[in-house]
Formats: sequence, structure tokens, C-alpha cells
Amino acid sequence: MPAIEFTRLRAKIELLGHVYNQPGQFIKDLTEFYSSYADLTFQSYKTEPASTSLPAYRTPAVLSRELEHAFKPRARSDPETTLTVVDMIWQTNYLEPRQLAAALLGALPISFAPQVLERIRIWSIAGENRELVAMLHAKGTEMLRNEQPELWLDTLREWVQTKEFTLQKQAVSGLIPLVNDPDFNNLPIIFDFLQPLLVDPDAHLTYSLLTVIEKLAARSEMETVFFLKQVIAASNGSNLPRFIRRSLNIFQVASQNSIKACLKENKNN
Repeated sequence: MPAIEFTRLRAKIELLGHVYNQPGQFIKDLTEFYSSYADLTFQSYKTEPASTSLPAYRTPAVLSRELEHAFKPRARSDPETTLTVVDMIWQTNYLEPRQLAAALLGALPISFAPQVLERIRIWSIAGENRELVAMLHAKGTEMLRNEQPELWLDTLREWVQTKEFTLQKQAVSGLIPLVNDPDFNNLPIIFDFLQPLLVDPDAHLTYSLLTVIEKLAARSEMETVFFLKQVIAASNGSNLPRFIRRSLNIFQVASQNSIKACLKENKNN
């Protein structure tokens, strides 16, 4: 199979752009576009990984990049139409279109933050699998992370204070796009978010918390170890030592020994 002809690909995407303001027709043409590239094996281009239980077209990854590059500016210039397009795309129940929907959501102007956050909230608790929600959070919060990261954090705080376990888990996992964002440098605010959750961590949050700690350690092991030692010193929670022991293999040996010593010292106090 020959490599993708970029001139032809971009011509097809340009035709899609002509019906962007007709959401119904756009979705129809977008579906045909994905189908025309589905299940093709290209020697020079990787396909999108089917990392979720959603059906996938298994199109070359370059298609997603080209579509996002073409339509993110439309999201900024025509946000009302984009919201309709995003809502309709999300109902298609295929991986690659939903990736595009999340990217468009994350490109909307900051004035549309309430609409963006509402959709992320609804879709986060709709029973979707972990990988899909992680993709939604990563792509759908791009505008928020760039312009008002505190607004995303405030939203996560609201979620974690609810009595809904699914939303609490999503609140913790929602920190990951910030931690992974090289332009976000305010790790202390992430630690402040986590501190009350780690004092005596609930079992249903263990996996989500461990995942965030792992991401934080990859970003800054020294700061993460210092933070955990502060939590240990300030906590008498019965669940914390078990959680800390489960987290040890995330760290280098020297850090593990330092954390273990802190656990032992706190136990003796």
C-alpha cells in the first residue's frame, strides 16, 4: 500500500471544512472520510492504537493530526457550531472521532469554559473506560490548562467533594494532564490538592492516587518524596502506611529508604 498522499488528504479535509457549519452533513462526510482510510496498513505511518474498548477505524495517526490542525482554528472562530459538532461526534461511538471531538473541545475560547467543563463532567461519569476518559481530560482541557488552570483545579475539587465514587476518581485522574504538561510548573498546588486525600486514603481512590504519584515522581522525584514525607509526618491515618508501601516501587532505592525511615519514625511517635 503506498504512503498517504498529503495533497489528496488535505484536499479531502478542505472539503470537510466546507460543510463544517452544517453539522449533520459534516458528521456524515467525516464518517465516510474515516471509513475510506480504515484498516489500511501503511509502511511509513503508524495507526492509532486501539487502547479502549470502543470500536476503532484504526486509521493512520497522521489523519488525527491533520484533522486537529485543520479544525482547531474553526473551534476558536465558530465556537457555537463547534459545540454542536462536538456533541454529535461524541455520539458516533468510535475512538478516532471522539479524539477529534475532545481536541475541538479543548480548542474552544476560554469564554466557553462552562460548556466545556459541563461536557467533560457528563462524559467522565457516563461509564466510559479509563483510557477514553484520560484522553478526554488530556485533549479537552488544553485551553483551560493554558489560560486558566486554576479553573480546572477548582472543578476537580468540586468533583472530589461529591459522594459519587466515579466522579471522585475522575477528579484525581484529572490532575494528570496538568502534571504531564511541561508548561505547568506549579506542582505545589497539585500537592495541596492531594494532601487531604492522602492523610487517610480511601480504598476506592488507591489506583487513581498511585497513578498520580507515579506521574509526579516522573516529573520531580525529589519534590514528590518530600511531599509524601510531609504527609506521613502529619497523619495518623490507618490506611496511609499501606498506601505508602504500595507506592514505594515507584521510586529509586535511595528515595524508598528515605520514605521507609520516615514511616518508621512516624510509627514510633
